[in-house]
Amino acid sequence: MKNTITIYIENKDDYTCPYNKQKLNSDLLSYILDENKGIPLKNKIDIEVHSPHPFHQNEKNNFIHILRSNLGEDIKENYLEMKLTYIKAIILFLFGLLFVLLSNINYQIIQEILLIIGWVGIWESCYIFLFDRMHTRIKIKKFKKLVNAKVKFYEKK
Repeated sequence: MKNTITIYIENKDDYTCPYNKQKLNSDLLSYILDENKGIPLKNKIDIEVHSPHPFHQNEKNNFIHILRSNLGEDIKENYLEMKLTYIKAIILFLFGLLFVLLSNINYQIIQEILLIIGWVGIWESCYIFLFDRMHTRIKIKKFKKLVNAKVKFYEKK
């Protein structure tokens, strides 16, 4: 199934950030991401740009380039976030393992405290590996769908 995100641009300069013409307007990017929220991952996405002014081919290419490069930056950011989460999980696992190994001390109270701290660290790292990354992976897939979306331009009269 195919879904369409429709964008109405009154002025050709409205789609870029007023401070950096190589960045997409933050309101427009937020709108595109909000429209993407309800679309299932299996559906293809088309983006329709309607404007009262005709876009020339170089303007169309520029719009598509800016859209894809901005979404590509978001993908890179999410990959970095996932990498840092993995590093955190590995550190938690190693600390958990260390505390479980240190729990062989002869003092009963300290032994129990170290054992609990160790198992909490191991559990938390397993939770991160098994469940936490799922949210970030879904976001990356949605960004990739938008990057690969077919962009069509229409002159609104």
